[in-house]
Amino acid sequence: MKKLLCMGLVIGAMFFNCVPTAFAAQFSDTKGHWGEKYISTLVDAGGISGYPDGTFRPDASITKAEFVSIILGVTGNKPEINGDWNASVMEKARDVNLCIAGTFIGEDTTAPYPIDRGDASIILVNAARNLRNETIPYNDSWDSSKVIKDISDAEQYAREDIESCYALGIMSGDENGNYNPRSELTRAEASLVVCRLIGAVDRAETSIPTIKETAQYTPLPDGSNVGSSGTVYPYEGATDINTGKVITRDANTGVLGFGNGQNGNIYYGIDAIDFNGNKVKIKDGTSAVDSYDNFGFRDVYTVKNGYAFWTSEWIKIQNYAREKLPTPNASMLGTKADINGNIIPANDTQTPAFWEVQTAFDVYIWVEI
Repeated sequence: MKKLLCMGLVIGAMFFNCVPTAFAAQFSDTKGHWGEKYISTLVDAGGISGYPDGTFRPDASITKAEFVSIILGVTGNKPEINGDWNASVMEKARDVNLCIAGTFIGEDTTAPYPIDRGDASIILVNAARNLRNETIPYNDSWDSSKVIKDISDAEQYAREDIESCYALGIMSGDENGNYNPRSELTRAEASLVVCRLIGAVDRAETSIPTIKETAQYTPLPDGSNVGSSGTVYPYEGATDINTGKVITRDANTGVLGFGNGQNGNIYYGIDAIDFNGNKVKIKDGTSAVDSYDNFGFRDVYTVKNGYAFWTSEWIKIQNYAREKLPTPNASMLGTKADINGNIIPANDTQTPAFWEVQTAFDVYIWVEI
């Protein structure tokens, strides 16, 4: 079955550039489609074509090798096919730094299979940088979660390129602000983003706000609480190696620290240190390191309702809250709870909600929101 699938994809790829472009505007399944303009534009540019039955199949997935082949073709880097079509395309892509070793390689076994929007973003950014000599506007203080609502759903390795691709206006999100990084790229979407890449149509107007800087010092008079150095505490009861104080959980915020008033949001926007000794802005997905009892910890930050936590710390907070959340029932549908698992009164519009009672197959459960 897998062999037949690969053969089908290769045959499909052969039709990408063998159907006359004069046939472009006569596809039986693109009239009225949102991507009709972009499909026609790219066909006229010789970048993509349809199928012998007169269809374009705009909503069908496109494979990684097919997508790469289009970009190579429209940038004057058409590959010479020697033997396997997919391998030849990916080898050419590697030669021109469109697909860089370590991310996509010539022998990539996934080349004949559908590419998702996250991985397509990596290729598009490489194309802009290495084939079109564009400056890539990445900034590690970008607060992309404000405009790319599902950035945390993307693979960690793809996030910076997704942000750059968005900032360049090559690929943007849907009407709800979701980028859908794990969704398979369709032939219509590929037509749009490649048209934007080569300037055949205008790029999307996009911008990414930056993280609001958090003061690099504690707001507490005694200078004792977490945040004075960007330190994040891994577990309750640990001893801070700098002060000798025992780490506690703040009764109001549920955040680990020492002193009082520690708030997860105090980490957001400050500098942490990675294993290479470089400063990194703390935001969703940031990987950093800290030390306790002379032992190095490495973890990834996660952001919830504007609060930033180490992922391992957030798990502790989850467990802490779940022990306090009451058993839900039908009368509690829609009831919300705070970070500690305390019920939020219906008239309270100020307390951030982290939990809500919802239904799942006629069962009432607490869901993290």
